Amino acid sequence: MKDFNIFKVEYDWVEDDHGEIIVGKRVEIAEFEKDLTEAKKFAESLIGKEVVDHNYLGKGYSVECLPEFYEQIIWYLTDKLGYTVCEYDLDIAYRISDDFSKRMTIRKSEKKIEWKSV
Repeated sequence: MKDFNIFKVEYDWVEDDHGEIIVGKRVEIAEFEKDLTEAKKFAESLIGKEVVDHNYLGKGYSVECLPEFYEQIIWYLTDKLGYTVCEYDLDIAYRISDDFSKRMTIRKSEKKIEWKSV
């Protein structure tokens, strides 16, 4: 059985517009790259075409810019090819440790930012 792998897909556009998502599936890296290329070709086929069915791809617009192009690639990977969107919170960690007496502990650490008005 193949391992469940996760892949980060992101874009950078004008004026610091950035998007990223993590998707996962039981596929090898080579298969993901093939699927990503297939999704890219699909999204390219929509560039400049009016999408009139509002249920189609969940949107009713034509692909005109990079963020929309990216959105269609992600839609294709998740809705057509069965990838799962994975959430990952970098600010939370769980540490498992023992005290050398057969007793295990789990500690949660969470980074918090507090804002104070000045």
